[in-house]
Amino acid sequence: MGCHTFFWVARAVELGHVDRLTSQCDETLTTLTLESTGARRIEVMQRLRSDLGMGLQEVKHFVAQLPARLGEYDHTGKARHIADRFEELGARVSSTRIVTRPDVPMPPREWNEASQVQDVSEALFLDALREGLATTSDEERELRQWAWWMGNKAYRRGAPWVPLSQRSPQVRDNAEALIALCALDDAEHRWMRAELLRELERFEAALALLDLPPLPALGPGLETLRNAARRADSRLLRLPPGSAE
Repeated sequence: MGCHTFFWVARAVELGHVDRLTSQCDETLTTLTLESTGARRIEVMQRLRSDLGMGLQEVKHFVAQLPARLGEYDHTGKARHIADRFEELGARVSSTRIVTRPDVPMPPREWNEASQVQDVSEALFLDALREGLATTSDEERELRQWAWWMGNKAYRRGAPWVPLSQRSPQVRDNAEALIALCALDDAEHRWMRAELLRELERFEAALALLDLPPLPALGPGLETLRNAARRADSRLLRLPPGSAE
């Protein structure tokens, strides 16, 4: 994103590609491999789409073939940043390093001077929605889901919990719109709807949704979510191993 301009990275026109920068010195390449997604599988899949530009079908195939290579990086810091973004979601990432001597042309100067794509905050995701970046219901759901996740980021890191029902009108409106975009006949969508309702402190509605037949086969995390709703607890959950999301 440059100059506060929103766009889908996957739709950007590729002007060129450079695998490595020219160097007269030996260079360390770090190969990252995604060994497992952990409990937060759906969030890891979304990160594969946003960070690595994969399409939905490509992500599904990638996750089904784990362990699979995330990529090869010529800067240790970049590799560590990528690994950290997946590991903060509970995924397991391994790395191997080899020393190589690159011999490729330097990229044009304007490439180095171009604006860089920046990480997007909750507020910027909501701005993108207001500016009409989403052109389909699937794109709208994806943007709203990312806004929700980014809005909860501070609470995953220990900030005092504030239910969605007590946040700004824009945040509450986003949660309500995301609920409406989640289909009842899709197990993962029902899970998301129930979690949003719980974070909105609408516990009875969340329980009623979780009890609708057929019950979604989402592992032990389903009972964790149900028990939290029964306790009228809206806080973020740490799901048990083996749960789908």
